Amino acid sequence: MTRIQLSYLSIILSITYFGTRASAQVFEKTPVLHGDSVVFPITLINGYPFISGAVNGVSGKFMFDTGYRTSISLNDNLIDLPNKKTKSTGITGSGHDFKINTNDTVREIRFTNGVIYRNLENISSGNYDFLQNYITPDCLGYIGHDFFTGYLFKLDYIHRKVTFYKSSAERNQCKDFLKGEQVLAVINFENRKLPNHPMVRLSIDGINVLGAFDTGQNGLLQLDEPSGKILKGRRSVQISGTDSVGDTLLTIKNVIIDGKYKFTLKGVELSSLKGTQVIRRELAITEPNLMNLGYRFLSQFKTVWDYANSKIYLLEY
Repeated sequence: MTRIQLSYLSIILSITYFGTRASAQVFEKTPVLHGDSVVFPITLINGYPFISGAVNGVSGKFMFDTGYRTSISLNDNLIDLPNKKTKSTGITGSGHDFKINTNDTVREIRFTNGVIYRNLENISSGNYDFLQNYITPDCLGYIGHDFFTGYLFKLDYIHRKVTFYKSSAERNQCKDFLKGEQVLAVINFENRKLPNHPMVRLSIDGINVLGAFDTGQNGLLQLDEPSGKILKGRRSVQISGTDSVGDTLLTIKNVIIDGKYKFTLKGVELSSLKGTQVIRRELAITEPNLMNLGYRFLSQFKTVWDYANSKIYLLEY
């Protein structure tokens, strides 16, 4: 390499280095969002959205899981956290048990968009080896609902990004998050026991179903026996195959959400009543029929999740 080429490379590296430093935002103690709007690139792995970053120098990805309440929880199966203290136990919606630990100090969490948190206190962690084994080996943990408290967000799977907007009376009036977008429907949702689980009324060919939104899964349908017989007889629910682990997949037609928007879903997992017991208990669901609205639904649209006003916007790609 010539001296001129080396000099040119040095200039480029300097620009990159100082550009990164100039754009970095460093916050202390608590991992929550700051600023009017913040964009995070996402990576999709088997339908799950991940946000790349590093914890104490260990690089990897956080699952962006609206079904997870805590701001950030670390995977202490991947990250060495020698001073963690056991706090309690937890269980995922899919039935995986894990210990919940707490960490008095985490030196640094760094994201690729320049957002950095240092000297973090009271950070939860757990052994999330099930995420490492079945989804991605470099899983750093979860980013959940409390990370973006006070913000609404736009989730865009095609352009691989999630954009957070700080909630305010002015934004509620001007709705700048909809600028240039084609709105297909505005869905009203409810919360029950937990604020991070939007729930909405659905119907499948006239049969009532409760829908639960969650970015941390692909989507499932559980029907009681009478409803299942009716919908299979009408061919509104049909078996379309199996996935890589042998679970039955469905094609579901004539679905109407909040009485406003009709759609079809493909590749939704068939679940039994037993398979939904955890989510039913945690969310106080007593309705006989349940559909989890995850990747299979969310990937069809850009979606805006406005928790303050209990609305989800479906936007056309």
